[in-house]
Amino acid sequence: MSWNYRVIDRYDGELAIFSVYYYEDGRIRGVSADPSAPRGYEGNIEDLKADLKRYSEALLKPILVDKGNDVYEEKKV
Repeated sequence: MSWNYRVIDRYDGELAIFSVYYYEDGRIRGVSADPSAPRGYEGNIEDLKADLKRYSEALLKPILVDKGNDVYEEKKV
Protein backbone atom coordinates (compact mmCIF):
# COMPACT_ATOMS: atom_id res chain seq x y z
CA MET A 1 0.00 0.00 0.00
CA SER A 2 1.23 3.48 -0.82
CA TRP A 3 0.01 6.93 0.10
CA ASN A 4 0.44 10.60 -0.75
CA TYR A 5 -1.19 13.93 -0.09
CA ARG A 6 -3.89 15.13 -2.48
CA VAL A 7 -6.06 18.21 -2.72
CA ILE A 8 -9.69 17.12 -2.35
CA ASP A 9 -12.88 19.05 -2.98
CA ARG A 10 -14.87 17.46 -0.19
CA TYR A 11 -17.12 20.19 1.14
CA ASP A 12 -18.93 21.86 -1.75
CA GLY A 13 -15.96 23.70 -3.19
CA GLU A 14 -13.83 23.88 -0.05
CA LEU A 15 -10.38 22.53 -0.91
CA ALA A 16 -8.06 20.88 1.60
CA ILE A 17 -5.12 18.48 1.57
CA PHE A 18 -5.83 14.94 2.74
CA SER A 19 -3.77 11.77 3.10
CA VAL A 20 -4.82 9.34 0.36
CA TYR A 21 -4.02 5.63 0.52
CA TYR A 22 -3.83 3.40 -2.55
CA TYR A 23 -4.07 -0.27 -3.44
CA GLU A 24 -1.11 -1.68 -5.34
CA ASP A 25 -3.01 -1.24 -8.63
CA GLY A 26 -3.35 2.52 -8.00
CA ARG A 27 -7.02 2.61 -7.01
CA ILE A 28 -7.84 4.70 -3.95
CA ARG A 29 -8.18 2.55 -0.86
CA GLY A 30 -9.09 5.31 1.56
CA VAL A 31 -8.78 8.94 2.54
CA SER A 32 -8.09 10.47 5.94
CA ALA A 33 -11.24 11.58 7.75
CA ASP A 34 -9.88 15.08 8.30
CA PRO A 35 -7.46 17.28 6.38
CA SER A 36 -3.81 16.60 7.14
CA ALA A 37 -1.45 19.08 8.75
CA PRO A 38 2.28 19.22 8.02
CA ARG A 39 4.39 18.14 10.96
CA GLY A 40 7.86 17.29 12.14
CA TYR A 41 8.10 14.61 14.78
CA GLU A 42 10.15 14.91 17.95
CA GLY A 43 11.18 18.45 17.08
CA ASN A 44 12.83 17.34 13.83
CA ILE A 45 12.79 20.25 11.37
CA GLU A 46 13.95 17.96 8.53
CA ASP A 47 10.77 15.88 8.97
CA LEU A 48 8.72 19.05 8.72
CA LYS A 49 10.58 20.16 5.58
CA ALA A 50 10.01 16.75 3.96
CA ASP A 51 6.32 16.87 4.85
CA LEU A 52 5.98 20.37 3.40
CA LYS A 53 7.61 19.13 0.19
CA ARG A 54 4.99 16.36 -0.07
CA TYR A 55 2.32 19.01 0.51
CA SER A 56 3.62 21.14 -2.35
CA GLU A 57 3.69 18.06 -4.61
CA ALA A 58 -0.04 17.60 -3.90
CA LEU A 59 -0.68 21.01 -5.44
CA LEU A 60 0.78 19.79 -8.74
CA LYS A 61 -1.61 16.83 -9.04
CA PRO A 62 -5.21 17.02 -10.28
CA ILE A 63 -7.78 17.88 -7.62
CA LEU A 64 -9.91 14.96 -6.49
CA VAL A 65 -13.67 15.44 -6.04
CA ASP A 66 -15.40 13.43 -3.31
CA LYS A 67 -18.46 11.89 -4.98
CA GLY A 68 -19.55 10.07 -1.80
CA ASN A 69 -19.45 6.37 -0.89
CA ASP A 70 -15.63 6.37 -1.13
CA VAL A 71 -15.71 7.37 -4.82
CA TYR A 72 -13.26 10.04 -5.97
CA GLU A 73 -12.68 11.39 -9.45
CA GLU A 74 -10.30 13.93 -10.90
CA LYS A 75 -11.82 17.39 -11.19
CA LYS A 76 -12.44 18.56 -14.73
CA VAL A 77 -10.83 21.97 -15.21
